[in-house]
Amino acid sequence: MSNARLGRRGNTIYPVQYLRAFAATAVAVYHIGFIFGWQWRPLAAGVDLFFVVSGFIMWSVTAGKLMRPVEFLAHRFIKIVPLYWLFTIIFVVGARLSPGSFDQASPTVSEVAKSLLFIPYSARDGVDGPALAVGWTLNMEMYFYLIFAYGLVLKEGRRLIYLTITLGTLMLARLLSSEVASLKVVASPLLLEFFAGIFIGVWHHSGRALPKNAHMLLIALGLAGVALSFWLGAPASGSKRVLLWGLPAALLLVGALSCERNGRQRKIEFLRYIGDASYALYLSHVITIAYCRYILDKAGFEARDASLSQQLSVFAIVFIVCMAVGIACYYALDNPSHQWMKQRLRRYWERPITSARTLRP
Repeated sequence: MSNARLGRRGNTIYPVQYLRAFAATAVAVYHIGFIFGWQWRPLAAGVDLFFVVSGFIMWSVTAGKLMRPVEFLAHRFIKIVPLYWLFTIIFVVGARLSPGSFDQASPTVSEVAKSLLFIPYSARDGVDGPALAVGWTLNMEMYFYLIFAYGLVLKEGRRLIYLTITLGTLMLARLLSSEVASLKVVASPLLLEFFAGIFIGVWHHSGRALPKNAHMLLIALGLAGVALSFWLGAPASGSKRVLLWGLPAALLLVGALSCERNGRQRKIEFLRYIGDASYALYLSHVITIAYCRYILDKAGFEARDASLSQQLSVFAIVFIVCMAVGIACYYALDNPSHQWMKQRLRRYWERPITSARTLRP
């Protein structure tokens, strides 16, 4: 779940922030529905939107810049890893103390270690890891970052060729149809969503935009595509997911970017704030829901016996709590710690340059 800001506040691409807010909120709503037995699977398409946006952001923040692969990976590490490790540890402790609230067996030490190191595995119950369920998307993200980082040694044109060839090779590897957990990440069709975001980034960086009013058509088609899966059946994974959810996500991104470039985009600050906090919201909401379920169980709340008005009231409360916790985690923990680490990292990268200058005659 990339959480990179595209420049300073004045240079923020607002449509990207809005889409990230929409994606994180959709996934949270989908998971809250589990409390009541509601199967709103198409809302999980927020993950696919995250993947497309991630590819777009990675191209946008590196286009036209000289950035070493190790520098790129270091910046992604300090943004993604600390918060993920924190919530994984919180989840593991919670699963140990109250396993029923977390709906799965407590992970072993080996499984926790693999989770923290982004190593895919199949758990004892047959479900693919990591320990924190939403972390499977971060396994995909980190693998995508590795692929992308190697391309930074090339010029942008050749970088695109490298990424295209790499993608094609990985899709061929998919034909092996192995059930090995690592291969499900390495050769996942969901990588197509990251690469779609990259090519949208190339298109946007060129200064192009759709004709006026055409962006609304793409946004409508994107939303309709996701809604269609309510009737067609929501895909779990694979190429069908890329088609039913990845393609609409790409249409939404292109339409939203063109909307801004055509001067039809309003700046809605509270959505930008949620977009900033989307990564913290994404990681924290499953734990927040688990603790809410624990409290509801202690209070004797039974979703099956509750009226619709009671269910909606409880749903609204849990949703507000999830949003509040996610936003609070971002502004009180994630953003300050990231800024602190980024400053230290910047000083580290500038140090060799400063030392070289002092050696000049």
